[in-house]
Amino acid sequence: MDRLSSLRTQKRAYVYGVVEQVNGEWVFFDEDDEAHEFTSLPEEVELFRFGQWVKGWLGEDGYIYVTERYALKNGDRLRYIKPLSHAYEQWLSQLPDHAFFHFIHLMNEWNFSVYDCLYCYNYMLFAEKGVNFLMFDNSLDMCNVQHYFDDKQHRFELTLQTGKKIIGVQLDH
Repeated sequence: MDRLSSLRTQKRAYVYGVVEQVNGEWVFFDEDDEAHEFTSLPEEVELFRFGQWVKGWLGEDGYIYVTERYALKNGDRLRYIKPLSHAYEQWLSQLPDHAFFHFIHLMNEWNFSVYDCLYCYNYMLFAEKGVNFLMFDNSLDMCNVQHYFDDKQHRFELTLQTGKKIIGVQLDH
């Protein structure tokens, strides 16, 4: 499985909602019933049609481009990938594959998604050795992640608010 595929299969990776035309303007209502202007949505979205999600691109005036131009209707269901913060996205991309997949495995074991990240301090942007700090919330638990890195290894220390802790080490080859 490649990185992009593993990210798209994470729990809570998508923002789901429906579209409605309100006062002549298209509005996206997410799962929490919050309204979003269409211009605030990413260009790439997925439309639920015929029992499956179909990748498409938002067009102008209530159109979405899937295999053909499709005119949106009130109640159509859309979803899009949740955006990641810049520092966090950079941190994920800087991890070598073995450390990336090990980190995802550790987080998923504790019922956290990569998309549960609230905060990321990415020291790897500035140094070749040090510690990154990340905070995750899955609505049931909080998890603090300390990622120790140098040219030989990546060590992840995950700690829940209860004090439960796990340490995972990935050696660079």
